[in-house]
Amino acid sequence: MILIVEDDKVQNDVLANFLRYDGFEVASAYTLLEAQQLFDDHIKLIVLDLGLPDGSGLDFLKHVRQNSNIPVIVLTAQNDEFTQLNAFGLEADEFIDKPFSPLVMTKRIAAWMKRFYPTESKVNIKNLTFDFSDYRVWNEEESEIIITSTEFKIIKKLFENKGHAVTREAIIESVWGFEYRDDVRLLDSHIKNIRKKLASDIITTIKGIGYRINL
Repeated sequence: MILIVEDDKVQNDVLANFLRYDGFEVASAYTLLEAQQLFDDHIKLIVLDLGLPDGSGLDFLKHVRQNSNIPVIVLTAQNDEFTQLNAFGLEADEFIDKPFSPLVMTKRIAAWMKRFYPTESKVNIKNLTFDFSDYRVWNEEESEIIITSTEFKIIKKLFENKGHAVTREAIIESVWGFEYRDDVRLLDSHIKNIRKKLASDIITTIKGIGYRINL
């Protein structure tokens, strides 16, 4: 889960949607208090604005560093040398000036996540081999099965939560973005195609909740 602490709702929402499109789970905080309330063990990286309406982001950074060494990217218009030195003195990992490109920012975050949380790119699910870094899948005979990038993102999301049911809303938000959150039929049709292409029992429907992947 990536936590975006940014009081500008437009900037917060835009970056959150870019990240969700790339498959990340995102939580948004618009104040220092909200950031403190959302910060827990599920947060793996923080994007932190310093000019918050109820206090300084540096206070939150100090709190984070007392409890965790997760990556913290400071994103702010306060780009004077004194502020930068204070941020790095509190062990910020990166300092980025505003205005910024949400697309470039998303790639920076992805690089930090890959560096800080290395994972095996190839996994086995139901006698199928998935390469999550290359968006490819093979059967037992090592013949490649062609699935769409969207179908792959759904499988990856479910695999990241293996052993647990994932709500339809969480999957949709991760794959398509928040604006599609209520379009459950969009997801259900893709699940149907995944079962048809790969295995009918690869994904279990949890009635009233969502889906769970079967290993």
